[in-house]
Amino acid sequence: MTVFFLAAKDLRLLSRDKVALFWAVVFPLLFAGLFGAVLRRSVDGRPTKLAVAVVDEDASPASSALVRGLADNPDLVAAQTTKEEARKRVLAGDAIASIRVPKGFGGPAIDGTAAAVELSVDPSRRGEGAWLQLALSSAIGAHAPPSCATPTIDSRTLAPGGAGTTGYQVAFPAAVLWGLVGCAGSFAGAMVAERKSGTYLRLRAAPLARGTLLGGKVIACFVACAADAALLWVLARFALDLHAERPLLLAVAIASCSACFAGLTVMLGSFGKSEQAVSGAAWATLLLLAMVGGAMVPRSVMPPMLRTIGEASPIRWGIAALEGATFRAASVRELAVPCFMLVATGFLAFLAATALARRQAA
Repeated sequence: MTVFFLAAKDLRLLSRDKVALFWAVVFPLLFAGLFGAVLRRSVDGRPTKLAVAVVDEDASPASSALVRGLADNPDLVAAQTTKEEARKRVLAGDAIASIRVPKGFGGPAIDGTAAAVELSVDPSRRGEGAWLQLALSSAIGAHAPPSCATPTIDSRTLAPGGAGTTGYQVAFPAAVLWGLVGCAGSFAGAMVAERKSGTYLRLRAAPLARGTLLGGKVIACFVACAADAALLWVLARFALDLHAERPLLLAVAIASCSACFAGLTVMLGSFGKSEQAVSGAAWATLLLLAMVGGAMVPRSVMPPMLRTIGEASPIRWGIAALEGATFRAASVRELAVPCFMLVATGFLAFLAATALARRQAA
C-alpha cells in the first residue's frame, strides 16, 4: 500500500502547482487538437490549397482559358500578377511557384516548336512543385488549342544566386532554430534551479536592481544562442560546403534570433516556482511556437486559421530571416521586417519577465 500513498502524494503536489498542472494535463490536449487540425486535411483527402503566381504574357483566348483552368483547380490559389511581382512572391515564400505563360502559347514558334510554359518553384517546396507540374500539364492539355502543337513545360527551381539551392541550405534555418529552442529550454530550467538553490535570493540581497539581474541573464542567453548558431554555421560551411547569399545579413538574422530567444528565455524562466512547472511551460511553449511557425510542420499543409496564428510565432519570423539570408537572396529592406519582429518579441518578453519578477517579489 505504501507505493499508492507515495503516488497519491505526488498527485496531490501536482494538483497544488497550477502552472505545472496546466502544462501536464491541459496543454497536451491543446497540442493534440492543433496537430490533429494540421493532419485532418491529409487524412480526409482534402489537401491544403497551394498558392501560385500566374503571369499571362500571351493575353490570348487560349492563355486566358489556361489561367481560368488553374484558378478553378480546387487545390490551387492562382493569383494573376506581373513577372517581377511573381518572382518576389516566390522568393518571399508567399507562393510555392510562379507560372509564366509566354507569348505564342499553344501556337508554333518560328522553329516549328510550341512556346514552353515556365514553371519556377520555390527551392524549399520541390515536393509540391512535382505535383504542381502534373496539375499544370493536365491544365495545358485541356486548354491548349487543338490545332496547335502542345506546349511543353520548362520546370526549374528558382535559385536567385545562380548556383542552385541544396537541401542543406533549405534545412539550415530550421536546424538553427531548433538549436535555439534547446538553448532557451535549458536556460529556463537553470533559472528555476538557481532560485531553488538560494543563489537568486543571495543576488537579490545584493545592491542590484531587478532589471540588472534579468539583464545579465538575457546577455548570457544571447551569447549562448549566438555562439550555438555561429558554430552550426561554421560546421555547415566547412563540412557541408554551405553558402549564404547574404553573409552579413545572415549575421544580423542570427543576432535577431538570439535576441528574441534570450527575451523568451527569461520570460519562460519566470513562470511558476517549481522546476516541473517551468520546464513544462518552457518546452511546451517552444514546441507549440515551432509547430505553428513552420519548424515542425510545413506551413503549406496548415489550415488557413493555423497559418494566421503562426504569424505571431517568432519561429516563423526566424525562418523567414534565415532563409532570406541563406538561399532567398532577400534585400536589406525585405529582411528588416522579420528581424524587427524578432527583436521586438524579445524586448516585449523581457518586459513581461520584469513584471513577473516584480509581482513574485511583492
